[in-house]
Amino acid sequence: MSRSNRSLRTSALVCCLGCTSWLSLTSLALPFKGMAQLMQHEIVSSQLPRFQRDAYNPAVLHVRVTEAAPRETSTDSDAFLDLTLILASGEVEGIRIDLSLKAFRDQLRKLYTQLSRLEPLNETDPASPSRQLHAVLISELMPVLLKENVTTLLISADRGLQAVPFAALSDGEQFFGDRFAFSITPSLALTAFATADEPARRLLAFGASQFDGLAALPLVPQELERIGSGDGKDQFLNKDFTPSALLEKAGSADYNQLHVATHAEFKPGGPKASQLHSGTGPISMEQLTALRKSRRGVPLDLVVFSACRTALGDADAELGFSGLALQAGARSAVGTLWYVDDVVTSAYFVQMYRYLGQGVPKAEAMQLTRQAFIRGLIRLVDDQVVGADGTPLLTDLTPSQRRRVVDGVKNPFFWAGIELMGAPW
Repeated sequence: MSRSNRSLRTSALVCCLGCTSWLSLTSLALPFKGMAQLMQHEIVSSQLPRFQRDAYNPAVLHVRVTEAAPRETSTDSDAFLDLTLILASGEVEGIRIDLSLKAFRDQLRKLYTQLSRLEPLNETDPASPSRQLHAVLISELMPVLLKENVTTLLISADRGLQAVPFAALSDGEQFFGDRFAFSITPSLALTAFATADEPARRLLAFGASQFDGLAALPLVPQELERIGSGDGKDQFLNKDFTPSALLEKAGSADYNQLHVATHAEFKPGGPKASQLHSGTGPISMEQLTALRKSRRGVPLDLVVFSACRTALGDADAELGFSGLALQAGARSAVGTLWYVDDVVTSAYFVQMYRYLGQGVPKAEAMQLTRQAFIRGLIRLVDDQVVGADGTPLLTDLTPSQRRRVVDGVKNPFFWAGIELMGAPW
């Protein structure tokens, strides 16, 4: 993975219209300026508490891979990686990197292998996959991010890059997901830049803990009970969680948050075949798209899928359930890149909702939750998992459940695969 030495600010980009290698990047950057300024305007005029607005400095990072024609790149590269950083001021920083797709995919595969085996990521080693991927995707722009005190990134990533667990990438000192709040979007056209300026309404929570032919999820009842506040939440568990109940209730503008804790399954055949498992039967991805019409222009502010591997789909179901929620009109959605033990998943979401309940924006709530994992604040105490403030997130764990987390949950495997898509605020 070699990088070309072409880092230009907006003024240089505009002067470089005749440079073939920068044509696509220049045309990409110009409409982003308006988006960035709109983003900053919405933050300033939003209902966020003043202390949050003053400390909130978002930016957009567009990441795009383009296969190169022969002789356009160095001998070991076959593609370009275009990185475009758009600050809230409207200033643009761009860089083009020569990329070997094979080397990139090999590093990503190695990182996934380390994560799945709960191995140390060796982030102090510059040759480690976590460091190598950070060097390609983030490092060249880090001086600007730090100089401009960027706090939050909206990362617009090509489909081939959406599988990158950005939170687990490291610069050798800090994980990206520790240093930054961020969200991923498959398309800026699916992203609502305006902040939610209406009073909070109700949380709608659905969950299934018992299934025919699938492993039980015994902590789902606790998860539903502990997320959100009791008087601002309606919940439906097991047999009460039916496909019709979810589609009817979620289609009501009385709710602005939807939480679904269950199993997800991707099957060949596209959105009709891929499904969530309710307490009484499957719900196809295709059925969820009806929510946009039924909500009559009032989008869900947040949709959370507490289920395995819902952030991405497969070759037939491209965007996964989280991306589909954005297509269905949700402002933001949370899904997972890989299966994580249900003890950890439930603890993660209970902690995340506590931060949301304090008025913390979504991406920051997830950043704080990641930090609580990284710093060992979320941990096993007797038969409980306690959270950042020392109070229980989950209680009455069985010996089997305790054994699964007794060695701690600091490894990025536990927290880096849960990802926010869409608007980060």
